[in-house]
This record gives sequence, C-alpha cells and structure tokens, in this order.
Amino acid sequence: MMKISEEILKYRRFLITTHIEPDGDAVGSALAMFHALRSLGKEAVACLSDSVPPIYRFLPGSQEILGEVPLGFAPECVMVLDCSELQRAGRILDHINLDTSILINIDHHNSNSRFGDFSLVEESAATGELIYDIIKDLNVSLTKEIGTCIYTAILTDTGGFRYRNTTSRSLQISAEIVRLGVNPGEIAERACESYPLERFQILGKALRNLRMSCEGKVADFFVSRHMLNGNSVSSSIVEGFVNYPREIDGVQVSVFFREKSQNQYRVSLRSKGNADVSAVAQLFGGGGHRNAAGCLVEGEFETARRLVLRRVCEVVQGEEG
Repeated sequence: MMKISEEILKYRRFLITTHIEPDGDAVGSALAMFHALRSLGKEAVACLSDSVPPIYRFLPGSQEILGEVPLGFAPECVMVLDCSELQRAGRILDHINLDTSILINIDHHNSNSRFGDFSLVEESAATGELIYDIIKDLNVSLTKEIGTCIYTAILTDTGGFRYRNTTSRSLQISAEIVRLGVNPGEIAERACESYPLERFQILGKALRNLRMSCEGKVADFFVSRHMLNGNSVSSSIVEGFVNYPREIDGVQVSVFFREKSQNQYRVSLRSKGNADVSAVAQLFGGGGHRNAAGCLVEGEFETARRLVLRRVCEVVQGEEG
C-alpha cells in the first residue's frame, strides 16, 4: 500500500482507466481516484473504453470521464483499476505509450495476473475498498464526493451488502462515508432502482428461456443480440441479470449467457455457498472470485452452453462430495 502511495506522489500527470463494460465498482473506483488525485494538485484524466452506464451517471465527476485519450496527453503514470488482465481495459491503452509511463494495477480479483510496474491486488469486497485505503494513505480528505463514489463501488459489488463477500470492513468503510452526510437510501435508489423500462422487458424475455440442470442446483438463461435490438441497446442494461436465478430455492449457481457477436458469448457466473465459479471461468480464459466470475466462450450456442454447464456441475458436485 505504502509503495503505491509513494509512486503516486512522484508523478504529476495521470491517466485512470478500468475494464470494458464498466460496473459500479469500476466507475466508482475510477472517479474516487480521479477526485483524490485532483485534490493533490495532480493532472488527472479518466478515460474508459466503454461509456459510463446511465445508471451511474449520477456519480460526481462522471461527466468528466472521457472516451478518448486527449490529443497530446502523455501520462507519466497509468492506473488500471478493477482489471484482472490488462487487455480488459480495452482500446484506451492502444493510445498510450506504456514504455514511457509507469503502470499501476489495483484490483480485488484473486485471479489478477499481477501485470504492471506496481500492483496492489488484495481480495476484498470491491476495488473501491482498496482505493479507500490508498486515499487514506495519501492523507487525502474523504470528501462527500469521494465517499459517494466509494460507497457506490462497495454497494454494487456486494449486491447491496447481501453477498458473502460483504465483510465488517465493508460496513465500517460505508459507515464512515454515511457519517460524511452521504445518504445510503438515495444512492441505492440511483444505483439500483433507476433502470429504464426496457431493461425489464428484456429481462422478461430472458427469463422465459430459463433452464435448470444438475438436479435443480444450476440455473442458466441467455440474452441474444436480437433481444438487445441488434446491439442498439447498451449491454449495460443487462448488468445484474445473472443474480436473479440465485434467488431460486435450491439453486447454487446461476449462469447468464449474453451474445456479443456471432458465436461469441459473454458468460457471467454467480454462486451461493462454497461453489467456486472462478475455477470454471479460468478454464475458459476468464477469472473472478469464488462466488462471482466471468469469461468468454465461442462456438455454436448449445455446444458452448453444454460445455460450460458440464464444468459448473462438476464444481457443484465436487463441493457436495
């Protein structure tokens, strides 16, 4: 932690980015770091390969996030947050000369490849918790702006403090932020209850193809490009779909397939209990946590689906054994 803070203090120009298809932890962590660097008098630019999902545009500073690296901007330090692999940052890094920039990797996924010149990789509820630690180590005041971003990061990655990754530390950090005057009910409404009607229309269609396997312990469903109006609808609209089947009594693992392109599917996996879905994701070149992971699979859908579900069932049966 101290080493990361020491490196940050050495430089003036920073580029902050995170993974493609950013979620609440990604956006919240990036903006919290953005505000902290600005408060230190640093020149900080936040750039994402994909735009900020509408539901997170209430976050302070979200309107300052760019989709392109400014012409002529040469960062001394590039901070990649919440990415288990460097390539998950997407096209933004194609426009940065990493040979002349220090690369700092901050992430909470235990499957992280430890890329970069310096890395802080610790399994925690959210990358936002690690950003909180760095901000404290830098002696930056925890403002309401920064607190809102960190609270949103923790709230969304713990499923509203419902998932097993929620710890006493998650709650302690959140309590400190609430004492700043941040309203938890307001953030929950903005981050979790402000989706467009179209999301629920798509969810209804998706749940009609819900299938059960492994003696009712595994549930899976999918969204096609056609259901997303041929990609005219942002993929962020399906964020969190994978969590719905987890609420079915007896289901230990939920698997959600989203068609990205012809014969290519983004697979999201969520589990309850000890079923390690990160082990499944890693078999297909992905990663994540024991209870939340993801990967990409290619091929004809039913073939790819059967392959993934076979591995998932092996994990579930292994836990029972």
